[in-house]
Amino acid sequence: MQDAVPAPRHLAARLATILAIFTTIFASNVPTPLYAVWQAEWDFSSTALTAVFSVYVIGVVATLPTMGALSDQLGRRQVLIPGLLFIALGGIVFSLAGNLFGLGAGRLFTGIATGIITGTATAALVELDPDGNWPRAATISALTLTAGATAGPLFSALWLRVDIAPLVVPFLVVSGLAGVSAMILMTVDWPSHLGQRRAGFRLREWRLAEMAVPREILGAFAFAGAAVCLSWSAGSLYAALGPSFATELVGIGDRTLAGLYAAAFQLIGGVSQFACRRQPPRRLLLVAPLVLALGMVICVAGILMTSPVIFALGTVTTALGCGGTGVGALGTISLVAPAARRGGVISAFYVLAYLTMASVVLSVGFAGDLVGLKLTMVVLGALTLAAAVGLVTLGLRRKLIGIRA
Repeated sequence: MQDAVPAPRHLAARLATILAIFTTIFASNVPTPLYAVWQAEWDFSSTALTAVFSVYVIGVVATLPTMGALSDQLGRRQVLIPGLLFIALGGIVFSLAGNLFGLGAGRLFTGIATGIITGTATAALVELDPDGNWPRAATISALTLTAGATAGPLFSALWLRVDIAPLVVPFLVVSGLAGVSAMILMTVDWPSHLGQRRAGFRLREWRLAEMAVPREILGAFAFAGAAVCLSWSAGSLYAALGPSFATELVGIGDRTLAGLYAAAFQLIGGVSQFACRRQPPRRLLLVAPLVLALGMVICVAGILMTSPVIFALGTVTTALGCGGTGVGALGTISLVAPAARRGGVISAFYVLAYLTMASVVLSVGFAGDLVGLKLTMVVLGALTLAAAVGLVTLGLRRKLIGIRA
């Protein structure tokens, strides 16, 4: 029988892991209010802007399905520290960027880090929980994600108001925070029997994790996948173009205020996820997509009427719907995935979400250059409404999707 690990040692390791998650998501969202500033200063298209945003997905998709499995063998801390070094590198590249290629490289490094850290850190939190309470660990992880996603754009938007090297200082803060987080992880006491390198493991023996969806759950996977794609696509629009919508389409001249729309979206979406976590997934997916679609319609109304207030109301409503839809989609996958293949199914689920997110954002950027952002948003609002109605209609057919209320 193993000796109990003293609570303070567990606590220190948990706090270090939480800081790693916060740092990663903070870094991922710091650029959001600054895209419109770079676009105005360097005069590049909306297509180019969304391409820079989407490069992040390449890094995430390349690492997310593989790093969790590697950390099972190599050790949690041994994988988290290199991930944080990628965050620091991305911050330095952003701070030195003088063109789109520099921004793209910064986003790529940040995406690689996100793929390395998120799954590994979540697994570490579950292992480090003193009572083995995985729902509590998952809740802590979700709250930390929300905190980082809110703090990132909030900080860079407010720094725009301070106006002291606003395109440099936020990223130096990112690099500094990543360095501090890595140092804490290196020095903190880590329980000797949890998340450590497996005896006899050799890196050359490691293989990529299999991403496969069993045939018997394809219907439920398609349903949940469509839901998460709807949720993440709407969320990514605010992350990539939210400040541009605020400045170009609803007449907000203050770039700090425009950046706060993105921060508010992340905060409200996170609160919605927390509030919905105990609801049955099917119930969420019969309501939340319609709330999301209603929010997009209100946003379009705000754009057509050039009303910041109506656009803000639409932002809040969309974020509420995004949070509930995302929780319902993940809950559905968790319910139907066979325990022995859950890791591969969830990896496939997230890869689908990230690829769809990038595709939608790129399409909106291209369409915005072709016919204008206003018309693009009107069409997108109509498509979102149709998709939400179709998803809810599908959700009413229990036998097709294979889940119970």
